[in-house]
Amino acid sequence: MDRETISLNSNRYPDDDIEIALTSKGLKYKGKNEPYNNLMQLDACTMDVSLVVNNQTLNAHKKVLASNCHYFDRMFDIHFKERFQDKIVINISDVSFEILNTLVQFFYTSEIYITENNVQDLLTISNMFLLDEVKTVCVNYIKKLIDVENCINMKEFADTLGLTDLYSMCMTYIINNFRFVASSKEFMKTNYDEIMLLIKNDNLFAKEDMVYDVVMNWMRYDPATRSKYISELLWYVRMPLILHTYQGVLKLHNYEGAKIDKLCSFRMEHRRPFRKGILLISYYQFKSTLEWYDVALNKWQNCICNNCRSITFQYCLLPPTTLSTVILLDDGCLFAAGGANIDGNGMKSTYLFDVKTNEWRSLMDMHFERLKPFIVQLGSYVYAIGGITSEGLDEEYEDYDEDASAIECFDLQRNEWRVINCEVHLIGSFKNNNYVACVQGLIYIIGMYEAGYYDPRNDTWKYIDIIPEFNTGSAVCTLNGNIYIIGGECLGDYSKRVWAYCTTTEEWVSLSELNYARSFSGAVAINGQIYVFAGKTMNMYYSNTFEIYNPHDNKWVNSNAHMKKNYYHIDAIVIEKNSELFKKMFEYATNSIIH
Repeated sequence: MDRETISLNSNRYPDDDIEIALTSKGLKYKGKNEPYNNLMQLDACTMDVSLVVNNQTLNAHKKVLASNCHYFDRMFDIHFKERFQDKIVINISDVSFEILNTLVQFFYTSEIYITENNVQDLLTISNMFLLDEVKTVCVNYIKKLIDVENCINMKEFADTLGLTDLYSMCMTYIINNFRFVASSKEFMKTNYDEIMLLIKNDNLFAKEDMVYDVVMNWMRYDPATRSKYISELLWYVRMPLILHTYQGVLKLHNYEGAKIDKLCSFRMEHRRPFRKGILLISYYQFKSTLEWYDVALNKWQNCICNNCRSITFQYCLLPPTTLSTVILLDDGCLFAAGGANIDGNGMKSTYLFDVKTNEWRSLMDMHFERLKPFIVQLGSYVYAIGGITSEGLDEEYEDYDEDASAIECFDLQRNEWRVINCEVHLIGSFKNNNYVACVQGLIYIIGMYEAGYYDPRNDTWKYIDIIPEFNTGSAVCTLNGNIYIIGGECLGDYSKRVWAYCTTTEEWVSLSELNYARSFSGAVAINGQIYVFAGKTMNMYYSNTFEIYNPHDNKWVNSNAHMKKNYYHIDAIVIEKNSELFKKMFEYATNSIIH
């Protein structure tokens, strides 16, 4: 396999584009240059530069400063008039002595400790001293700390320093979390150009009635200077979607410049975050079933036609085997692997759904039987992890045979499977009872006694801390670079517990509990929130309810939109409404859609 061709990003899940740390942790960074020996650092006699900050003096070697910092290197060139003096005194302003000392120590030791408390000052001085290495580390550190409370200040900070990459990320964060950020007093100070940039953005995560309210509140914050902009801003508010305020808007508000003349200027399509939904493929009464949840409407969509093309297509969409695992590939095709045969054992089967022919096409079998394995895609490779059943068992010892591999990899271009034989191959507990998630190109496998991640780029394995509480049948999903393990059961006791692994700080965090204990449910992240569907509940009942988790306030909320039936063993898949799959499921209906 050509490791260099593996793509580590997918355009289908923008919720994972930004890593946000769940806990605060300092970063000890080791620089690229070799450190100087300790004797040189302590030899004050040879120090020929004094850096003066607020009447405090920091001594250093000109050679060390020049070789580590372009700013000092330029200062000490042939045009520097004091270059021949025995000891040079340089007065430095706009920086604290502590931060300058931290930076100079980095020049000697090639190590620097970055925290929430010093990162902005370090970024400011590294930007001033042209230290690209430290600046890059600080920017990457800040990116993982951005939240609702600091994103606007960080945006302004990045703009002041001319850090376009950090500024763009802050704007992206504001767009994705607009419903929380827009209510803050800091947001009301946003200038016209920036609020226009937000309102025009098709990816803005806010329903249109909120966008309208934000525009009007922004204008009321300073009507004397902002009222002239109101008609231009309202042009980009999609008025037909605001049924209860639309007529009021047409009567115009009593502010200068608020003139709305033509309905044709208004857009009628939901913004992109609300132009997608969740397809559920589940196991129900010994057969597979599917339902579609509309995120914008918070309702389930079902066609009421009896014999139209949409109903026929939905039946075709059901996977060929029960208890297989289905994912959506980057190219929009459905991929299914594993399943249960009539004896309840796992299967080697794999299939690809062809939207053109409306059929599941059989692919090369896996090497091992797998029942409900975890499936992840990285570029042109699909990985099947766990779910091994009878074929991998040693009958005498009732344990896994050494030949049974926890991971297999399918090459989509060559149409063939290969076994992954790294250290994870030797961990027997990973061959069945485990949880799997993919973050930043790394495949995390979390078992009862071991946990770690596999790096496909170099075929290596690294251990991490085990989950504090392991349950069977927990739902798994990722959001903002964090792995969520939700619910589950242990010895018949169903759990509400939710654990998250922060891949940035490498720590497990206990989060707010579910409202209802459930196992073998389905979970997926969409629009910055986590949806957990159905599953088994107390007394072995199956559920038709689902809950929504908001990481901003760490709270689960029950939805009042119940599913048609009770489900468990669920694959939850995010699908765009403009995709071919959605069109065939609903837009070909010859009758109306019931919601």
